[in-house]
Amino acid sequence: MEKVIPINTSQNAVKSAADRPPKNQLSHQLISDKNQLRLHQKLQGSLDLGSLINHFFVWLSEQQPLGSVEYVYPDEDISLLSGSLRVHQAHYTLRLQKRYLGELAISSQKRFSEQDLFVHEQSIGCLAHYLKNALDFRAMEKMAFYDALTGVMNRKSLDELLPKETKRAERHGYDLSVMMIDIDNFKIINDQVGHIGGDQILKHASKAIRQVLRISDLPFRFGGDEFVLILPNTDLVGARSAAKQIMSSLGNTAVEINNHSITPRVSIGLASYRHGEHHEELIRRSDQALYDAKKNGRNCIC
Repeated sequence: MEKVIPINTSQNAVKSAADRPPKNQLSHQLISDKNQLRLHQKLQGSLDLGSLINHFFVWLSEQQPLGSVEYVYPDEDISLLSGSLRVHQAHYTLRLQKRYLGELAISSQKRFSEQDLFVHEQSIGCLAHYLKNALDFRAMEKMAFYDALTGVMNRKSLDELLPKETKRAERHGYDLSVMMIDIDNFKIINDQVGHIGGDQILKHASKAIRQVLRISDLPFRFGGDEFVLILPNTDLVGARSAAKQIMSSLGNTAVEINNHSITPRVSIGLASYRHGEHHEELIRRSDQALYDAKKNGRNCIC
């Protein structure tokens, strides 16, 4: 571990520089106007965190020998690495106008000089503004496409992604299944524990569902107490196996709410994509299968 230096804002980075030798003694250490402009040009126009870190890594590599740049934003479990980790590291806490923006670690095979660290401080002050914009954009995008209560994608996202997945399955000839999940007797649960308790059940169900999904699987809140899963590269047999895992995951833990111990049960309907089928028909068939599961006594898969 080389050195830990908190970086707050670009203003604070300049303040940090004030404690160093006078500017005429550090003229060779300052980032030139031309290089600063190049850094802005690399960063501007991108609201993707991964792209920003990659661009910053490329630019900084041109200024000094570098192994990697790693960015971590614990609030959203974001961890991005550009390059290959090396033994010597400088760690920075990023803040802009008192807002926490994450952690940045820069590594190199050799120890960082004072000049290297000075360049870090100046350039990170620039990067912080672009990271803030990217995080703000990510938050707005999440509000638009994700369900705030359960953390899974919303109906709008389903309407956008399902047609793309069916077209991809049609084009490449791979399997695709849709699973529709409904929490059994949810109205009765709401009457027992109230709407706040009902919200806890929905969050519990969402977590149990996500725990058994693959990275490629796409979960959505369809509305009310219903969830939909898009399962790429999955036939009906694989979808049934996933459904059994979800029912097992839900059945393993109870939710304690207002002196009530509730283990939610679910009914699940499955449908696999048929060649040439419209995506709305695929949803309709999974919905019909869910109806059949409820008709067959609930807590089952059809």
